Amino acid sequence: MLVLLSSAMRFHAKPATEVVKRTTPRLLHKTKALVQELRQIEAKDIKKQLHVNDALAKQYTQHLNQFEAKEPVPCGLLYDTPFYEACSFGTFDEEDAEWANSYVRILSGLYGFLRPYDDIQTLSLPVSLNTKLKNSKGQFLRNYWKEHIYKEMDDALQSLPMLVILNLAAEEDKDILDPEFLPAAARVVKVDFKISNKDDAGTAKGEFVRWMLENRCMTVEDLLEFKGLDEESPDYRLSKKQTSADSLLFEQNVGDGLDGGWSRKMKDFGGSKGKFMKEFASGAQKYQRAEIKNALKKETKANKKKGSSAFY
Repeated sequence: MLVLLSSAMRFHAKPATEVVKRTTPRLLHKTKALVQELRQIEAKDIKKQLHVNDALAKQYTQHLNQFEAKEPVPCGLLYDTPFYEACSFGTFDEEDAEWANSYVRILSGLYGFLRPYDDIQTLSLPVSLNTKLKNSKGQFLRNYWKEHIYKEMDDALQSLPMLVILNLAAEEDKDILDPEFLPAAARVVKVDFKISNKDDAGTAKGEFVRWMLENRCMTVEDLLEFKGLDEESPDYRLSKKQTSADSLLFEQNVGDGLDGGWSRKMKDFGGSKGKFMKEFASGAQKYQRAEIKNALKKETKANKKKGSSAFY
């Protein structure tokens, strides 16, 4: 399986530089050619196309002119989002890092197609494949990269035992997975988490990728076992009703009414069901109320049964 991610627009101010593995982006020559093209765009046009103020437009122009002035950093360590924090590529050992570089690819507006340990420049230029910046191939950066990404994707897939693309890329990058240009036998499986908070969903996806890499998951069926990084206290579970052959949906674990996630959390509220429900099952989380109530009902029933059995 090839895991497909999106790059981040926010970088760490002081990224870790000690890392077990460093590699060179396979499309670096194309990146350098693109930067030469983007340098021809005036600051006023960058301001207009990226919808930024004068100061930022000037800063981005300066970054393009000094593109290779700083020491590069592996992209998996440079990106600063809840997803990359949870995945924590900087803590991988050499064997895990090698595995990640073989099975993970990251879509990038400036580099096209990256591996987690590919060195990239630390300049802050908030672009993605969907960014509108005129270039020799079209109006958007995806026009410049599309052909090269498909070639790299095909090469990566052909070296793997299964032609499966595990799609965890951002919604704005979905157009890059055009079935017309993918290998005929390739299967695309989307992975998502039913969590309303965007940062929490990003964290969940990051933990998922770390877990599947550390456990050397090779098939889609292997992924169905994901429950979180702490197996003794599962945070997530597969939503069987909303999972299909081409889409895996995980949700927060609400427990089984005995020692499940919600039952444990309720203890932090002094056993107050009202406070507990207000905290965890209001607003966008209302859909969980029925499951929580059923879990608590099972617990009450189980406790009563346990109490009555004490007389025998």
